[in-house]
Amino acid sequence: MATNVRLVKKICLIGDPGVGKTSLIRRFVLDLFDDNYVTTIGAKVTKRSIALAVPERDLFVDLGLMIWDVSGQKGYSVFHEIYLNGMDGALVVSDLTRQNTFSSLKAVLSMVQRTGTDVPMVFLMNKADLAEPSATDLKEVRTLASHNGIPVLATSARTGLNVELAFSKLGRMVLDAWLKAKAGS
Repeated sequence: MATNVRLVKKICLIGDPGVGKTSLIRRFVLDLFDDNYVTTIGAKVTKRSIALAVPERDLFVDLGLMIWDVSGQKGYSVFHEIYLNGMDGALVVSDLTRQNTFSSLKAVLSMVQRTGTDVPMVFLMNKADLAEPSATDLKEVRTLASHNGIPVLATSARTGLNVELAFSKLGRMVLDAWLKAKAGS
């Protein structure tokens, strides 16, 4: 008989302004998309649970995700580290239609690493429905990701492309980290 476990974990969506963090959350939580751009000031928290099975441990996990939509505004950078405090995972978002947002991935990675914890991360290349980048465009992103063991997914909040997969992948990584920490204690 499988053991049922209920966990609640904090995940953050981080990235430049306008990359689609709020839209990705809206697509994941409500299965909706809205073209209207609304600037997030500070952070907004939303919740959704996902079910994950761990057959090798005869475990069924109801993983509650406390999803923090962290403002991308540069003037709030002092608050970013406060919002990231205690996070269990991060979706780091860039915009495929704006290559300048790719360089922010490195800065965000550095900021997350300064929190002093090794949290699971996934790089999301959002707005895949609007752009078809060349391999050259993504070379730096893929190099950064591979050197840090970070998966990269192309997503679209508009079409829903890989949105569920992105949150599920991060959820699985967060669960694996929890299981590893539990086994080590």
